[in-house]
Amino acid sequence: MKFEISNLGYIKQAEIELGDLTIICGKNNTGKTYVNYAIYGFLRTWKFNVDFDIEDVKEITRSSE
Repeated sequence: MKFEISNLGYIKQAEIELGDLTIICGKNNTGKTYVNYAIYGFLRTWKFNVDFDIEDVKEITRSSE
């Protein structure tokens, strides 16, 4: 699933494609939390399953190594 974000906090333009495990990293105060809240809010609004088990995350991480 791909998201295009513009004019959100410090972020003027961004394109993010979600995979099994997507990591958003960067310096402090650059908009990472805004992006996470926006994506989470969208998924919750559209009733996507955003609940996950930490064991699922561990398995995804292991399989991508």
